Amino acid sequence: MKIIQFDGAAIPNPGSRGIGVILIDEGVITKEISKKLEGVGTNNEAEYFALIEGLRQAVLLGWKDVLVQGDSKLVINQVNGSWAVNKDNLKKLNSDARRLLKEFDSIKLEWIARERNSRADYAASKALGFIEDPLHKAKNVPKNKTKEKKEDNIGIFCPKCKLECMFEWQIFKNGTKHIRQSCPKHGYIRYAPKTSKYLEKANSGKNSDKEISKNNLVNVSLTCYDCSKFDGCKLIEQGFAEICEHNK
Repeated sequence: MKIIQFDGAAIPNPGSRGIGVILIDEGVITKEISKKLEGVGTNNEAEYFALIEGLRQAVLLGWKDVLVQGDSKLVINQVNGSWAVNKDNLKKLNSDARRLLKEFDSIKLEWIARERNSRADYAASKALGFIEDPLHKAKNVPKNKTKEKKEDNIGIFCPKCKLECMFEWQIFKNGTKHIRQSCPKHGYIRYAPKTSKYLEKANSGKNSDKEISKNNLVNVSLTCYDCSKFDGCKLIEQGFAEICEHNK
């Protein structure tokens, strides 16, 4: 059996994007791709680019009967035709992917859990300089333990170099205020959840008693860019958004 496994990552989301593609022929990995994409975009865009790259590589290898596996329910279901494509930035990518499906005699797209897609997940994260995607770490954690797990997984240290991070308040153009976590060496990591651990760090910093300059204001849409109907919205969990765009 010939298998394509794919995954995409955007860190932060939206942000820099990486793709991971694994091509497997009769249980043997014949090709592994880990590539950083140009520009910035969303995680869902990266997932599509990874799928398209996998399909193109399979065509070049002359594969005709293929099983495609990925952990993005959104991409798998949209390409299968089960879900509508509502986002303009995904419509052309969806069209490109569906056009490539016609190059095969038989092809099946199958959703798999992230644990079964770990090799492609690692390849996508590696393209961005991470061992694993920090935005995925809290996946499938029981709701009553989500915040605790997020703190344990990322914490106050940089996941790349283990240096202690800096925490400061950042004011968004929409008036909201969030805790920016950055590494002295690698820069921005994420916006930390507003728990006591991070509130204490932010309030003790140099920007705790004054607003950040207008040049540092961030314009962000309070919607989720990286979830599907069956996944928890990370922005809502961290207190950044009130409504998930997939559940409006």
